[in-house]
Formats: sequence, structure tokens, C-alpha cells
Amino acid sequence: MSAQGLPAHILALFTPRPPPEHFDPMKEKVCTPLTGIGEYVELFETTAPPPRETFETPKQRKARRLQEAIDEHKEYIKSIIAEYRPKEDGNASGDPYKTLFVARMSYDTTEKKLKREFENWGPVKRVKIIHDLNGKSRGYGFIEFADERDLKNAYKQADGRKIDGKRVLVDVERGRTVDDWKPRRLGGGRGPGRVAKLKKADQEAKDAAERAKRAAEAEAAAERDTG
Repeated sequence: MSAQGLPAHILALFTPRPPPEHFDPMKEKVCTPLTGIGEYVELFETTAPPPRETFETPKQRKARRLQEAIDEHKEYIKSIIAEYRPKEDGNASGDPYKTLFVARMSYDTTEKKLKREFENWGPVKRVKIIHDLNGKSRGYGFIEFADERDLKNAYKQADGRKIDGKRVLVDVERGRTVDDWKPRRLGGGRGPGRVAKLKKADQEAKDAAERAKRAAEAEAAAERDTG
């Protein structure tokens, strides 16, 4: 059958492949004979090795700086605690036995809103929300009632009440009524405070570390029992 008249792409299928490239035969590689090191033992040094030079890894440096910052902060807190005298504070006015402490509030809560919420238990004489130097609310404040009986009712019933989407913590004013009381900023306070939610990766790492710790404790206990 003649291939004449077929298109070029069909004729290309019948074109013979080029001959394979010719290479010279491989030469055998001469390897260097391997010997032991016994003949070099006499050349080894017999003196004591020099002292090892220690260096600080980036991880160790980060941990050291963190620990130094923690120690410095502890010393700072000790100095502040030594000067902390809430009963002599000129900014703390009113009757401490008629004053409630309200914490974990929304930063958007105003004194007017807070007063309106706590007037359900009786006449409110004064409301003060604590702000920072920039004028932003710090999330806690004080409410002074006209009657101590109203304070007791609010103390029992208002704790956990939701105000502006936040469940507040209600307590009596302990700074001027309880000896040796320290606020949260000085290592005291009540409850866990505002606990930030961990990121997913950080939470998984924390869970993995706890599981590894429990496994190590279980293994150590099993070794003690069998030993």
C-alpha cells in the first residue's frame, strides 16, 4: 500500500527513529585502598582538652530576658504594695460599707447606665467608673448606695447580671474594709478576671503538652509499681 497522499502528521508516524548514540565502554574505576587508623594513634594529642566555650542560644536568651522581666516586675509590685494604703487614699470618698465594687464590665458601659441598673435595689448616691490616663474605661467601678440594706440586697442579687452584653462581678469594697487586701493589679483580687481565649494553634499545643505530661507521669508511676 502506497503512503502517497497521506497527510504529514500521519506520515510522521511511519518515520524511522534515529539510530542510538554510541558511547565508549565504561572504564573500571580504581579505588583507593582503605586502611585503619592504628598507625596514626601516636599522633593524637595527650594533653587535656581546652575548656568548652559555652554560648547562649536564641531560645535561652529569650527565656533569660523573660525571667529578668518577670523578676523586675515582681520587685516593682513589691514596692507598690509597700506604699498601697487604700484607707488613706484621698480619691476614695464615701462610706466604704455602703459601696459596691463592680468589675468585668463592658468598656462601653457608662456611669448613667450603671446607675440605672443598680437603682432597682435602692437609691444610688454616687457612681464612679475608673478610667485610664487616656480616658478609656478600665472595666470596673464603684457604686455607693444611700442605705446599707440596699447594698446587701444588690450584693446578693446583682452578681452575674448581664450589662451591655457582659456578666459583671459584684463585690463589696474590700480595699477600705478588709485588712491586707490587694487589688488584682497587685496580685490579689477575686476570681480569674478576664481570661483571653487562646488561638487554635496555641490551644492545641497546650493540650498536647498536657497530654505528654500526663503520659510521662503515668509511665513514671508504672515504673515505680513494677520496680
